[in-house]
Amino acid sequence: MLTQNSELLKVRNLKKYFPVENSDEVVKAVDDVSFNILAGETLGLVGESGCGKS
Repeated sequence: MLTQNSELLKVRNLKKYFPVENSDEVVKAVDDVSFNILAGETLGLVGESGCGKS
């Protein structure tokens, strides 16, 4: 049973890097992000069109 403080999602140290074509470099799209989502909470993710939210 979910209570108001039940943890629905826990993310720790999330990283997502994309390689740069013809290079050893990477683009750090997400770098060391951590968060929790509890029952009853709402989280919004905002950003420009095409920035990789999905």
